[in-house]
Amino acid sequence: MSMKKIREKFVKERLETLRSTVRTLEAAETAVGHLRDTKWEIVRELKDAGHDFTATSEGMDIVLSASPSMRF
Repeated sequence: MSMKKIREKFVKERLETLRSTVRTLEAAETAVGHLRDTKWEIVRELKDAGHDFTATSEGMDIVLSASPSMRF
């Protein structure tokens, strides 16, 4: 097999792998987006119910990761 054919085969295989990786990343990013939406929906519900997020380390993680517009 010539070097040109070897290179073409290599490029074709790597491009296929890249396409597959991009599709996997897109699916993962979509899943993460849905999980974040769910997280903040739960946080809003807890906040509306009067939960004190500053009382636990897990709650403080929420406080520190929240947008500035969300008041605790």
